[in-house]
Amino acid sequence: MPISPADVCDFDRQPTVEEPTDPARLVERMREELRELEPVVTAATLATVAFRMRDESGLVAALRALTTAVEELERRRGDS
Repeated sequence: MPISPADVCDFDRQPTVEEPTDPARLVERMREELRELEPVVTAATLATVAFRMRDESGLVAALRALTTAVEELERRRGDS
């Protein structure tokens, strides 16, 4: 289950049974989330750079990579 920044901010104020109370476990869950999102963020960054540099072929390649990364993320999360 993904953790949003809002969840982290309210973590110490509203502990729940299903959320971890151990800070080390919280950090590990956040790292897992970042690992899962890394391909999407990387492809989006490459698309932004290619757009700013007016590199049409680079932009097309980056957008294809972004599409693939998002599809993979949705597949893993079952959001398709």
